[in-house]
Amino acid sequence: MKEFFRKMIISAVVSSCVLFGFLAVCKAYSGIRKIGFGEYRSAIEIKDGEIKIFDHTI
Repeated sequence: MKEFFRKMIISAVVSSCVLFGFLAVCKAYSGIRKIGFGEYRSAIEIKDGEIKIFDHTI
């Protein structure tokens, strides 16, 4: 049981680092677009049946 909780805590720490890292990149991208190009654009947008993640359209 002790090993289970240890692995769960390690997984939670790694997952939170990846999540907060992604959120930080999204925030930086929004700031770069605003300052560098003068447009207010979110890192992830869903409009008109298109999903835009950073500069890629799905």
